[in-house]
Amino acid sequence: MGVLARPVPRIVTSLVLSAMLLVACGGLRGPVPDAKEHVRGEHFRLVSEPPDRLWPGVVHALEAEGFQLRRAEQARGFIITGYHERSPEVVKKLGEIGDLSAARQAGLGRVSELEVTYQLFLLPADEGTRLKITSTIEAIDRSEAIFLGPGILQVIPRRITIPSRGVVERDLMRRLAADLFTAEETLLLLGEPGVD
Repeated sequence: MGVLARPVPRIVTSLVLSAMLLVACGGLRGPVPDAKEHVRGEHFRLVSEPPDRLWPGVVHALEAEGFQLRRAEQARGFIITGYHERSPEVVKKLGEIGDLSAARQAGLGRVSELEVTYQLFLLPADEGTRLKITSTIEAIDRSEAIFLGPGILQVIPRRITIPSRGVVERDLMRRLAADLFTAEETLLLLGEPGVD
């Protein structure tokens, strides 16, 4: 005697089809960064190579610098990468790379970690490529905890966005230029060391 199959409810079928459509259209990958949006601390340079020739070099240079690409779409011309740092000197470093005044007003406590997320844009230009770097800097405060029961505390990380001073963007641009170009080409691209 065979087992009779139950018909699948219509709602389940439509949910499955909707999920498949979202995945197929890329709806689960998150929003696409906007190259036209002005971000505090952004840094850009004009490079004489066209975007399609510069792209593999930039990807290789990022990987050579130890970055893992979180997202890279050559057709749209953007790369998202970054790093996470945990050390006793984090607050000092945050003061050097970001503006802490707003974070202190937001109740910045004991920060033990920072996370920098870079967005790189390779934008076509008449003379080659306009390479633009922006960043999001987050201080991670783990000083808040919830008491869940006898002997059980749950630490709740709090992320506070720190406005960039442009330091990390310029530093990444210099590192990429050093990996991509000769010393003479780097000098022509970036100008005199220490002068922007």
